[in-house]
Order: sequence, then structure tokens, then C-alpha cells
Amino acid sequence: MATTLIAEIHQAQTRLPFLSRAERGSLIVRILRELKMLRREVLGNVPADRCVWIDKLIASVSSTVSEIVTMPDAEFNRVLNEFEKLMATLHNISHPQKPSKTVH
Repeated sequence: MATTLIAEIHQAQTRLPFLSRAERGSLIVRILRELKMLRREVLGNVPADRCVWIDKLIASVSSTVSEIVTMPDAEFNRVLNEFEKLMATLHNISHPQKPSKTVH
């Protein structure tokens, strides 16, 4: 799901000037849902004191969705960039690449 959401983030970035507040809000809510899911699935076995950063991020985003949605395009784009990087990192942690075998 993270890869689909990352693709949607890219698409939103290209259409940014044309996105309505409702579309922006929907995207942020989907990102928030994905963060919660990744927190549970990827970091579920990590001690809680080592996950404070993502718990704070989720709480912060949850409480400021309306402010994020009304950001100017450039700021909203930066937010999307950061979410994209975080999603990609968490996705890579949850789906590690197997090293390819070298044939000699």
C-alpha cells in the first residue's frame, strides 16, 4: 500500500496548483492512516520508548490536518516530500531487499 500512496503523492505534487482543499485533506488523511498502519506493522515489536518520534508525528498530523491542508503550495509540497521519504523508508524496513547472489 505504501508504494501506491507514494505514487499518489507524486501525482498530487504534479497537480498541486489544481488540488482542492478536500483533495489535499483526503491525501493527508490517507498518509496519516498509512503512518498508523506502518507504526503497528513495522514498528509494533519495537519498544515504545524508541517509537516516540512516530507517535508524536502521528499525533501532530492528526491535530493539524486543517492547517496542513491550507498551507501555500510550496510548503504543502515540502510536507508531501517529507512524508514520501518517510513512507519509502518505513516500506523498505518492512520489505527488505534480498541481496542478489553473485555467480562466480
